[in-house]
Amino acid sequence: MITNLLFYILITTIVLLVTTLCMQDIKREIMMPQPASPDTILSPAPLISILIPARDEAARIGLCLEGLTSQTYRSFEVIIIDDHSSDGTADVAQRYADRLPKLSIIQGQPLPTGWVGKCWACWQAANHANGEWLIFLDADVIPAPMLLQTLVHQTQTRSFDLITLLPLQQFGSLAEKLVMPAFLSLLYSLYPPELVNKPRSPLAFTNGPCIFIRRTVYEAVGGHTAVRSSVLEDVDFGRHVKNVGYAIMAFAASHLLAIRMYDGWDSLSEGLAKNAVAGHRSGGLRSVWIGLRQALIAFAPIYIIFTGLMLWLVQPGPLGLVLLLHGMGLALLTISSVGWIMHHRYRISACWGLLYPIGLASYFGIASYAFIRAWQGHGVVWRGRIIHDEY
Repeated sequence: MITNLLFYILITTIVLLVTTLCMQDIKREIMMPQPASPDTILSPAPLISILIPARDEAARIGLCLEGLTSQTYRSFEVIIIDDHSSDGTADVAQRYADRLPKLSIIQGQPLPTGWVGKCWACWQAANHANGEWLIFLDADVIPAPMLLQTLVHQTQTRSFDLITLLPLQQFGSLAEKLVMPAFLSLLYSLYPPELVNKPRSPLAFTNGPCIFIRRTVYEAVGGHTAVRSSVLEDVDFGRHVKNVGYAIMAFAASHLLAIRMYDGWDSLSEGLAKNAVAGHRSGGLRSVWIGLRQALIAFAPIYIIFTGLMLWLVQPGPLGLVLLLHGMGLALLTISSVGWIMHHRYRISACWGLLYPIGLASYFGIASYAFIRAWQGHGVVWRGRIIHDEY
């Protein structure tokens, strides 16, 4: 009797904890910081240097440059570092030279020892920049016409040194819709913007697809030389900038830019494997807790339903039925909350919330594979380069 009571108390505690976590996630989604809508830009309009590191992005960079041709804010230059592409990326970019008069396409220099490819490309681009502000864009982002005007408006109304934007994540394949929401739920829980934006919070994060930084600040912190060997250069760069004492701000900006990070299982598994080991190293024990947190949301309802069903079948009685009902209620809550967030954040059907446990388990499988590779000293492959554990 006492054993049953203690077990019931444990299950009730889990139910209450998962309920609290789901409500926390919903509140975070509703309260996600948004950039203020721009009105007028004060004169003189600062020159912005748009810096795009590109490696084998021929299939995607066109949409990025197309978006830049439509910007309402016109005081900008575009500098592309072609990082030894083999697919004609530079040729695609060159087609936009007439529509982007201040477009420069520069062949990247050989990768020096101790540098990660993207950091080296970003550093080269920054050294060619003339702007008062630098914006690092991934070649696969799709900017909306108001992107630059909105960013400049933020800096003229409040004192920001660095702004990073969270784009609309677009998914095409089944693998992306299954795994990416689970991965991103871990990321946003690990680095919640409401804490990142607090000057006194130790949490810092910048999102690689869009980093907007004052040039003087970039130079003062050493630019990408400070994170030259980092695989997660965006996260580590944001942490470095904040630790030095500058103000950073992360905004949800699905209306300003979009990105499709991967185009199927192969690129997805390769990219997430690259991030997994470095992400754990960067996040430390907090990353372990966040993994357990999301696992609790995904798998606790399944465990309670299974336990209640087995108990009810083996030893019919009220305890098994109560556990079964608890589990079903909790499953309804988690599926509803996760599904609503998926629909609100990524504009996909809320029904994908049903498959969240499978997506999270798939990501854990990718991460486990990456950890084993790193432990064995083999490293992981990304964009044709081997990235070893020391990075």
